[in-house]
Amino acid sequence: MFKDWIFTPLLKRRGANFFPIALALLIFSAWPYFRAPTLPTQESPFALYSNQTEHNLEKTILASVKEAKKKIVLSTFGEVDLDLLALLKERHESGIEVILHYDAKSFPKFLRHDLPFKVVGHREKGLMHQKIVAVDEEFVVLGSTNLTPSSYKIHDNFLMGIFSRGLSEKIVDQLCNPSYLFLIEETFHQGHITFWSLPGMHESALQSLVNALNGAKSSINCLIFTFTHPKLVEALVAAQRRGVMVEVTIDKKSAKGASKEVISRLKSHGVPVYVNNHQGLMHHKMCLIDQEIFFFGSANWTKSAFEKNRDYLVRIDHLDQETKQEIVRTFEGSHRFKKLYPH
Repeated sequence: MFKDWIFTPLLKRRGANFFPIALALLIFSAWPYFRAPTLPTQESPFALYSNQTEHNLEKTILASVKEAKKKIVLSTFGEVDLDLLALLKERHESGIEVILHYDAKSFPKFLRHDLPFKVVGHREKGLMHQKIVAVDEEFVVLGSTNLTPSSYKIHDNFLMGIFSRGLSEKIVDQLCNPSYLFLIEETFHQGHITFWSLPGMHESALQSLVNALNGAKSSINCLIFTFTHPKLVEALVAAQRRGVMVEVTIDKKSAKGASKEVISRLKSHGVPVYVNNHQGLMHHKMCLIDQEIFFFGSANWTKSAFEKNRDYLVRIDHLDQETKQEIVRTFEGSHRFKKLYPH
């Protein structure tokens, strides 16, 4: 049936000789999605994953959890994939310490799952919006991806694995401290990482992002799910005025709602704004400046994300060539499914 559904139209158009070519192309294009994920290691501490670059985000999360020998700490906005919950139960029963953080205000019925391991429901002023998987306090997986099937497979999302005992330990510490005021940073051969825990470090985080935008010399490329922050709008408009090539892509649903006013202002100053043209969400929260400085995280570009929510912002400087190419591939993959926002 699969053969008839996929290849019969091709065979009718191109002849029987086209079948092996089509089959080879299908296998070649699908292989990245089915391959086992490469997790970060001490020798290669950065690992980047996106469903725009054919990475399987679900397998990446599950493989990270399976790697644990002592402890797993996770944070997510709300619901969790049932396969992941089953694996966490299995890992707990094997003696691994498991702690799961989530936003209890938005998902009050989460505890219906009757989980045997420790579950921490956050009820702070803002949302618990951090997406984190920390394994043995040796490596962390961070990004925009919630731990749900739709986040893995339908919505545009990004994850980054970082191997560092010191960094992982501090990132786990800040999960339990909304007012965390310590800057977390470390230098690797692949780049220099700076991690801001929000809202505690919101002033420093926002200023770093604004300064980087103000210092852009050639290009700024943004993929932002929700964009409302006035200071970041001002920085992009100023960059456009001084001749920097600025391009902003926003989720099409957000563009009709929360981000509508920002889009209008950006377009009135000549900044091209795009939206995704597929059914899922364009859920990224990332920016690449001069193809040299990369920002990503769980934080949307809103005042609530910086000043109210439990979010984080990550900056990477001094990117090595391989990491830079992988980041550019993510942007290129997302751009394949965009269209210019209507006037």
